[in-house]
Amino acid sequence: MKKYNNYYYTIAFISALLLTAASCKNEDASPTIIENDLSPITQRLMDSTDLINDVFWDTTFMVAPGVEETDIHYLSMKGLTMRMFLFKVDLKEEGVSLNPLTPYGSSGFGMQTIPEMMNWLEIPGKKVVAGVNADFFNMSTGEPRGIVYLHGEAIKEVPLAGRSFFGVDKNGKLLIAHSDDLEEYKDQIYDGLGAGDLLVRDYALAPISNQEDIHPRTAVGITDNQIVYFMVVDGRQFDYSNGLTLPEMASFFMALEVKDATNLDGGGSSTFVTQHSLADVFHIRNRPSDGSPRPVGNGWAVMVDEN
Repeated sequence: MKKYNNYYYTIAFISALLLTAASCKNEDASPTIIENDLSPITQRLMDSTDLINDVFWDTTFMVAPGVEETDIHYLSMKGLTMRMFLFKVDLKEEGVSLNPLTPYGSSGFGMQTIPEMMNWLEIPGKKVVAGVNADFFNMSTGEPRGIVYLHGEAIKEVPLAGRSFFGVDKNGKLLIAHSDDLEEYKDQIYDGLGAGDLLVRDYALAPISNQEDIHPRTAVGITDNQIVYFMVVDGRQFDYSNGLTLPEMASFFMALEVKDATNLDGGGSSTFVTQHSLADVFHIRNRPSDGSPRPVGNGWAVMVDEN
């Protein structure tokens, strides 16, 4: 089991001291707006939507070959500070794959945080490098609201009406579909978990009934050439990040030119985790609105070959 808490408490303490020292030197310091050299994803989001006013900072780095992380701090057109985190996962890269995360690595229902689930996922020759939360769930029992398919076995076949699902078929092809279409796909699904409202369908904005609610969000989008984008936007923290509506989330995926995209569980469940590059620990990159990672029903892991 990976011991990430003590390591990052130490790092957080040191960082806090450094930030305190810096603030003593210049109490009026404010974020600096970046004028040039935005990462390609950030530039695309800024050019192709009307949601970003200015970018305070952004960074893109390689988590592993075929897996990139982009972190963005921006000022929205509403004048609100925002934090966004994205994984770009290229499943054409040799050794890169997706795997469902479940509590204690089992096929039963329950609740664990995403880093804990990542610790329990063990596949010979593979290592976990990234993870996000997935489906909505019963907060008393942990039972997912949508489907659960694990390595071709249907654990839960009843989808949540009016929602969707995301997964990989038996040929390794990515799929996002409406729950009404499960009958068409169920014999093809290898790994699949439930999801929420469709955001993008066949390169077009999908109808979204909830236009106004603003929350932390987790969502996923896919392209025709086996690229997966996992996106987390923090919220409910006025001076840090304020969240998005579903149409705003859909606009960002349209800018990424995905074929299909769907909303996953958000709010306090939104969690974005990366394998640390220098230590054998998992780093929670976002700031969950509960104040700490919420135990959830399931998630998605990004895995690569160990060598």
